[in-house]
Amino acid sequence: MNIYIMGQIHNYTKALRLALSGLLFGALAFPAAVRGESPVDSAKVYFPLGHRQYYPDYKDNDAAMGHFLRSVREADSAGAIDRVEVRAYASPDGSNAANERLTANRCRSISDYIVSETGIAPGLIDSHAEGIAWHELRRMVAADGAVPYQAEVLEVLDNIPVWVFDDAGAVVGGRKKALMDLRGGVPYRWLYEHVFPVLRNAVAVSLYLKSEAVAAEQPVAAADATAGGEAAETAGSGTDVREVIADHDAEAAPAPATEQADVVHAFALKTNLIYDALLCPNLAVEWRINDKWSVAAEADVAWWRNDGRHRYYQLMYIGGEGRYWFKTRGPWHGMYAGVMAGGGKYDLSGGHRGYKGEAGLAGLTYGYMFPVSKHLSFDAEIGLGYMYTEYKEYIPHDGHYLYQRTARTGYFGPVKVQFSLVWRFGDSARIWKGGRK
Repeated sequence: MNIYIMGQIHNYTKALRLALSGLLFGALAFPAAVRGESPVDSAKVYFPLGHRQYYPDYKDNDAAMGHFLRSVREADSAGAIDRVEVRAYASPDGSNAANERLTANRCRSISDYIVSETGIAPGLIDSHAEGIAWHELRRMVAADGAVPYQAEVLEVLDNIPVWVFDDAGAVVGGRKKALMDLRGGVPYRWLYEHVFPVLRNAVAVSLYLKSEAVAAEQPVAAADATAGGEAAETAGSGTDVREVIADHDAEAAPAPATEQADVVHAFALKTNLIYDALLCPNLAVEWRINDKWSVAAEADVAWWRNDGRHRYYQLMYIGGEGRYWFKTRGPWHGMYAGVMAGGGKYDLSGGHRGYKGEAGLAGLTYGYMFPVSKHLSFDAEIGLGYMYTEYKEYIPHDGHYLYQRTARTGYFGPVKVQFSLVWRFGDSARIWKGGRK
């Protein structure tokens, strides 16, 4: 009996919340409806997983945003812009706080880019960090018959609230946890692979004109009809985003492993573990110029000596490298090719014969970098090229070093082998704003 009464109270509360939310949304939407407001152009662009910086070259962003930017410039030149709306969305994977922060940062990145490319006043841009797009996820699941256990997934999305609280107000579960636990996580993993990438990476932009300008011209066909309407659908649902009034991480099991950084790091500090194992301390710093290019400087120094046994292991090398990144899965993640050059000096002796000289080298590099945490990565690389050296050969004898000859030689082949531990740091958004200028 008590369970029945509690269930009825829950149903009445939910119905009241839906009604109030619908009235609120209607009150907000009515003035726009009276004026006949609708976006005259819109677009949807995408971000690499977990990153906030906008990349025009990512996916089809350049084409989608190019059309939209032309519309904004034309409207601005005519003084007809009422506002530009930017709405960012996230998928359920990751914590609620991280998703809210990520969508807010993406809104800021897109807004900066639009201002830099069109010259419109920043005050014309309205940004909306929508957080998790539960309503859009529900729509996509209902439309895709390939979703494993589709009916059960829809039941969770329709009936499980975002957060479930106990009598003391503590979080004991929620919609995301229910999805992750459903059928051993099979549908959640499928959604993570096939649906979440669309949700987690999308930002919608819409252009609204002043009412007199709308009456004077025909609306331009939207680049993506769902981009402008997604926010209204979410708000009209009466639940989901509006329901989350505090940040609670209620996940019982971790989300699939992924790079969850919401900062695109500008720099990387590296040490080659292979050289370290050979007792040659080394350090390199790399600067990410943009999403395709980076430059690095490297220094290697080994200064070991045993005068009593005439053993010397001394070398010093300074070099630089430029990299072009391709087939990337995100900043600092993927394949690259580069060109390197450097030089230094050395003194090498095993006790019976020694070689002291200088060398220079140049070559091509190829490698792959992959993240293992928010700030750490591994970088594997090989370099092929030409090395030239001029050296003096000597023989240790009776406390002296007998000069033998001076020689020059060249070598073509591997000139670099690297497996480095990388620490990424610095926020590129503070160095350049708004993506590509």
